[in-house]
Amino acid sequence: MNPESQVRQQIDDAVVEHYFDGAGGTTAASMSMMAHEHNLPLNAMAQRLAKEQKTIEGWLDAVDHSGKILDVGCGAGAWVEIFANRYDGVIGIERSQLMVEAAKSRIAHLSNAEIITGDGRTDLPDGPFDMIFVGGLFMYLGDLDAMDLLNALKKRLETGGSIVLRESTVRTGVLLAKGEYQAIYRSVDSYCQLFQEAEIDCQEVRQNPGYRNIVMAEELVSLRRKWLPFMPKDSAFLGNLTWWILKGTAPISLWALPKALSGLNVPWPRLQNHFFLLRPVC
Repeated sequence: MNPESQVRQQIDDAVVEHYFDGAGGTTAASMSMMAHEHNLPLNAMAQRLAKEQKTIEGWLDAVDHSGKILDVGCGAGAWVEIFANRYDGVIGIERSQLMVEAAKSRIAHLSNAEIITGDGRTDLPDGPFDMIFVGGLFMYLGDLDAMDLLNALKKRLETGGSIVLRESTVRTGVLLAKGEYQAIYRSVDSYCQLFQEAEIDCQEVRQNPGYRNIVMAEELVSLRRKWLPFMPKDSAFLGNLTWWILKGTAPISLWALPKALSGLNVPWPRLQNHFFLLRPVC
């Protein structure tokens, strides 16, 4: 049995759903950007989002302003808001009620944006759409569900339309996160294999430096909790301090250090993140 098949049997969708609906008092915006467990400041999330937009600016510019956009698994609506300020019509779909409420509040002032409650695997609107954005959903899907979703997305694209994925990745193979938080971290090669099987052309892959900066801070917080257990585990002050030390020592901390460690075959940060630009095979 190959690793992907093993992972597919182990992912528990009920656990994933419970995790995102049981935020325990944290803000939906922080949870949507996956920074709530490490006490990082909200402006770190804003900086991540700004850097992500810059990373795929050319892809977004290639879509006409009159375009219709679908955001699948839209979370707290950050990208729905971005798209609504660029394009004529945007629909975001999200199954977590916590996230839906936050997203509706975020885009309430925008007449060209809509949030619907539903599961992206089964409740997709018909379309067609000029661009479909999926930010961090496939990491919660086994291969069969991932293939089904890819095929469903293809059917909802306008002729010449594109799919943009943003997914957390590992350098090689597949890594399964277990316990209260479950996810499947695939390598870029593993994703490309899925795309090929779904008859989707992966036209370009770009690393996501905005995510890298956040995950470096998160991994430093985890190391501090492990090696300095006498310090408070949950501390907004220490989370803020970690982020601003990283930012204050850039580019050494955010560029040179990971590059040097990579040269020593020390993968850090452990997780990466990539954008994928996809189009159906003609």
